[in-house]
Amino acid sequence: MPYRSFPARRVALQGLPLSPRQLSTIRHRADHAPTPEMRKAASRLLTEHELAVAMGRPLHRARPRPAFRTSRPSPLGPGLTGFLVGALALLGFLFVATVLWAHVTDVAETMRQQASAMRGM
Repeated sequence: MPYRSFPARRVALQGLPLSPRQLSTIRHRADHAPTPEMRKAASRLLTEHELAVAMGRPLHRARPRPAFRTSRPSPLGPGLTGFLVGALALLGFLFVATVLWAHVTDVAETMRQQASAMRGM
């Protein structure tokens, strides 16, 4: 099986920094390539890779970090969801107001009965 030539051109077209698989291949070629020119080219590419990693990605090739969403968006849409939440809040407020009104009127009626009973003594 003949030894394949060094794929420096293919790697150079893909850009730096190298992927882990490319990096492993280049390291292997830098150690075991049959000719000194191929070993030198692989070593130079490793040096360029280290420089690219140290300098970071250029701004025009930058990728935003993935954002972690806190919750899934509602399938009903933001307008309908807001309306339903508002309607539920209004119903809850009306329920609490009704219970409080019933309690206050009951307490007031009980106090009137007690007052009239005390007057009759």
